[in-house]
Amino acid sequence: MTDWPIDWREVVEEAKTRRIAEGLSQRALAELAGVSAPTVNVFEQGDIKLNFASVVAILDALGMIVKPGPPDSLNAFIHSARRRWNELVEPLPADHPSRQPKGHSEQAYSIAGIEPAASLSKLRTVLSQAPSTTGWTPFWVPTREAIRPTIQERVVECWLGKPDNDRAFNDAAHSDFWQIGRDGAAYLQRGYQEDGREFDAGTIFDLTLPIWRTAEVLMHARWLARQLGASENDEIRFSARYTGLAGRLLAAWSKQRSGALDDDFRSRTDSVDLKHDITLRALEHDLVPPVLEILTPLYERFDGFQISARLVEVQIEELHRSGQLHG
Repeated sequence: MTDWPIDWREVVEEAKTRRIAEGLSQRALAELAGVSAPTVNVFEQGDIKLNFASVVAILDALGMIVKPGPPDSLNAFIHSARRRWNELVEPLPADHPSRQPKGHSEQAYSIAGIEPAASLSKLRTVLSQAPSTTGWTPFWVPTREAIRPTIQERVVECWLGKPDNDRAFNDAAHSDFWQIGRDGAAYLQRGYQEDGREFDAGTIFDLTLPIWRTAEVLMHARWLARQLGASENDEIRFSARYTGLAGRLLAAWSKQRSGALDDDFRSRTDSVDLKHDITLRALEHDLVPPVLEILTPLYERFDGFQISARLVEVQIEELHRSGQLHG
């Protein structure tokens, strides 16, 4: 073990800690990683003779690996943002709402073909002018001193979950963490709205909220791309992750008129990663196709539930009718 250039035991312990924190059994982690349950067990025993590809698959499923890419890639940006969030919540108790202990969603994007903002201060000013969407808009720029976005190294950063803030809503759903860099790379992490007071946290997953949230983030990417000088043929790369899914029941909660579900659809796996690349022109033309393509694998986690294009279309039409979507 001492011949390894890394502290192998520390890596294994961190992986085990993350698995437990995400509520994953060894079998569930094995399913996510595409390996056998005994392989996960052997890994957690510290065996250094495991197949390297299996080790990589396990660590990747736990978000502990940045896949190969240039230093300024979206994957690297996401990894750095996650590490920063972990640093912020590390002093908090394990069950603190700002840790989003029952799971969270992540949305991130990068914009090709733009000139970086002149400065982070200028970028913060630009971000403060973003059109509002819903009542809890993504990448919200508060003005109250205690929670207003700060200038960090290479990014504008905002964390609404600071435990010493005078918070109106002390829950995971209102503990957003986000970062945006001068080059337009953006990362947002937020707890689930359905983990509020009406239901026991971690028990349901709303049918329509992912549609709204994905559309909102894509619209923010579209708006910022234009602010930073992107052309219609420039590409926006989108990435998302949902965690804490295992055992949740799909439910029409936030938009009950969307209709009751015909059956119980429950997630058997704990997380899913979603990716999509789209040109600015296509994104400005129609939100329905990219939102449908992005979210189909998420809904399939719920006993193979098939999200329909009509459901996506109706929800996005409702956003437009509400007058909350701009641009």
